[in-house]
Amino acid sequence: MAEHEDHKDYDYIIVGAGTAGSVLAARLTEDPAVRVLLLEAGGNHIPANVDQAPLWFTLLGSEVDWGYTSVPQPALGGRSTYEPRGKIPGGSSNLYIMMHVRGHPSDFDAWAYQGAAGWSYEDLLPYFRRMEDQEDPRGPETGVGGPQVVTNAGAHRPNPLSRTFIDACVELGHTELDDFNGSRMIGAGWHHLDARDGRRRGALVSYLEPALNRPNLTLRTGAQVSRLVVEDGRCTGVTYVQQDVAPAGEGRTVPNAGPGEPGEHTVRAGAEVLLCAGAIESPKILLLSGIGSPDQLRPLGIDVTDALPGVGENFHNHVLTGLIAETAEPVEQGHQNLSESALFATSRPGMIAPDLQIAFVHVPFDIIVGQQHPNAVSILPGVVRPNSRGTVRLASADPFAKPLVDPNYLGDRSDVERLVQAVKLSRDIFATSAFKEHLKGELLPGRDVRTDADIERFVRERADSYHHQAGSCRMGIDDLSVVDPDLKVHGVRGLRVVDASVMPAVPSGNCNTAIAAIAERAADLIKGDV
Repeated sequence: MAEHEDHKDYDYIIVGAGTAGSVLAARLTEDPAVRVLLLEAGGNHIPANVDQAPLWFTLLGSEVDWGYTSVPQPALGGRSTYEPRGKIPGGSSNLYIMMHVRGHPSDFDAWAYQGAAGWSYEDLLPYFRRMEDQEDPRGPETGVGGPQVVTNAGAHRPNPLSRTFIDACVELGHTELDDFNGSRMIGAGWHHLDARDGRRRGALVSYLEPALNRPNLTLRTGAQVSRLVVEDGRCTGVTYVQQDVAPAGEGRTVPNAGPGEPGEHTVRAGAEVLLCAGAIESPKILLLSGIGSPDQLRPLGIDVTDALPGVGENFHNHVLTGLIAETAEPVEQGHQNLSESALFATSRPGMIAPDLQIAFVHVPFDIIVGQQHPNAVSILPGVVRPNSRGTVRLASADPFAKPLVDPNYLGDRSDVERLVQAVKLSRDIFATSAFKEHLKGELLPGRDVRTDADIERFVRERADSYHHQAGSCRMGIDDLSVVDPDLKVHGVRGLRVVDASVMPAVPSGNCNTAIAAIAERAADLIKGDV
C-alpha cells in the first residue's frame, strides 16, 4: 500500500469525531487562525433513523456501529457481551438513548481527590453550563444558550406509564425530583433529554455540523488511524488508511465532509495530536503505537516507544439487566426516547450518591419476548458505581483487528449483590398499587425466579453492557495513570487523550454529558484558558 506524506498543514489533528472529538473541533476552530484536521473511521452518510429519537435501538448492530463483543466473561457463565460504539461523525452520541445526566457531584470530586486536580464538580460546572441550552432552567447551575438542546421528557407527550413509574417510586417512599442534574440526584423523576420534537440532538447536530462550514476545519471520513507518529519523545502526527465507506439506506450526508485520496497517509500536526477515539479504540491506538506495557507489546513485535503500563487497564462499564411485565392495555407509541423516567437510588442507607439506576422503558427490551408479547414494558436495573475492573488488549499487531475487550462484568462480588438488590427493587415497583391496574403479570424473570439465589442466577445469565465504557486511559499522577490532569500522555509530548477513557471512574449515570464536559474543559486547557 502506497504511503503519502502530508505537510504540516494543521495545528491539531483530532482522532475520532465522536462526542469529545466533535466538541474539540467546534471549540478549537472558533479561532480562525487555528487549523484542525478531524479524522473519522466511519463514513459521512447519516442513516435516517439516527435523527429519529424513538428509533435508537435500530442502530445497534447497523453499519454505523463498530459492533464490538467482549471476551467471555467468567462471572456471566462464559458469555460474551455485545458492546456497541458509534462509527460515524458524532460517534456514540448517535447511538445513545439521549438521557442528559451530568452525574453526581461526588463522582467528579472523587477524581480530584485521587490526583486529577482541576476535575472536581465545581471545576466542571462552568462547562456543564456552557454546553447546555435547557428549556426549563432550574436555577443558577442550569445552562442556557449553549449548543446542546436539553428538554424535559415530562413536558413533551410522555408515555402515560412513564408517569405511573414515578408515582410507583413515590409510593415506595422515594422522593420525586425536578431534575437529576440539580442539587439532588437520589430520587425519581423525568429525564432531561438531548432531543427536541422527537429528533436526536447529539454531538453531530449540536457541535460538529455547525462548525463544518469553517474553512479552518477539515473532516475526513473513512479515515482509520493505524498508529501515532512518535519521534524523539514527541507525537508529531498520525498514520491513517483512507477507506471507501459506502452509504446504506435512506439518510443524509454530513456537509463539507468526505473521504480523501485512497491509501495510507501520514499527516503532521504542528501543535498537538488529540486522541478522542473512545475507551476501546484510544488504548488500542496507543498500544499499536508502542505506548503501553512492554510485556504486552514485545510478544506482538511492537517496538516500545513509551513504557506506560496503565494503557488498557481500569476498563469498566455500568452493568444492567432487565425485567418485563405485560400490560393490560396496548402501550401508547413513543414520541421521544422510549425511556423518559427513572429512579436513582442507593443500595444501602447513608450513601451520599446513588449506586443504582432503575430505568423505565415503555417497550419490551428483549426482542424475543417482545415478539410474543408486544404490549409490555420494562424496568432496567443497573449498577452505576461498579467496582469490577477489566482491560482492553490488542488481539494482534494488525491495526484493523478488533481489540480484546474485557469489562469483567460482575467480577467483584459487590456488583452481583447490588444488581440482585436492584432487581428486587424493580419488582417492588411493578408490585405497587400505581401499576396494579396496568399490568397483567411478569414475563421476565418470571415466576420461577423467587429466591436471592434464583435472582443471582438470573442476573448472571442476563447481565449486559450499559454502553458506558470508560477508564482505560485513566488520568492521574500515579504509576498506572495514562494521562496527567491536563490530559497529556505521560512521557509523550504533543499528545493528549480526550474521551471517556480518561475517567478514573465512570459517573453515576448515563455518561455522554460528562464526556462533552471533559472535552469542553480540554479545549480551554489546549487554548491555555484554564
